[in-house]
Amino acid sequence: MNRLYRFRGWVLGLFAVALAIVPANENFISVSGYFLILLGIFLHIEARRDIGDHTRGKELLAPELVTWGIYSKIRHPLYLSNMFVGCGFALVHLGWQPLLFVFVFGFVFFIVLLAMQEDLFLKKQFGEAFLNWEARTPAFFSRAFFSKLMENSPQYPRKTFFTAIMADRWTWGWLLFYSLALIMRGMAGPFPRVISSYI
Repeated sequence: MNRLYRFRGWVLGLFAVALAIVPANENFISVSGYFLILLGIFLHIEARRDIGDHTRGKELLAPELVTWGIYSKIRHPLYLSNMFVGCGFALVHLGWQPLLFVFVFGFVFFIVLLAMQEDLFLKKQFGEAFLNWEARTPAFFSRAFFSKLMENSPQYPRKTFFTAIMADRWTWGWLLFYSLALIMRGMAGPFPRVISSYI
């Protein structure tokens, strides 16, 4: 588990590089893809406001089981936000072609695997408290999730919007870099085709 968690960024980076190498669908503008990206960013910030910084880094650490705020609706909002952003980028870049579904399947499979391994860790760490939370809280989706997303639990303090953004400043930096790289690649005209012919 620690190894999978420690290298999660590298694996996600490989997905990003693989997506960037594939030629873009230049005749397609995906409104739904941009919507997924924005939804993922919003969800990421909301999750970070509740969970704080204690699970960041190379090792999976959980000094407490966070079950309030957005974590009272779904167990893995950070992983879900990664799914939305990754699938959104794939849709924007590839359009609705068969390769999109291959990429999305592999990407979502990896995220779900991470979430399952994290559940095992939390079960070992928190025992009965985790089992109770797991029984009432779905891993990714809930019928009441979108209608109750913004409800706060007043007994637990939340981070400010700015603090939540700053907690993931490296994530936003890489996201911006990757977005600009894809934009520049699209503006380069035949340049990407020359590169891809040598790969």
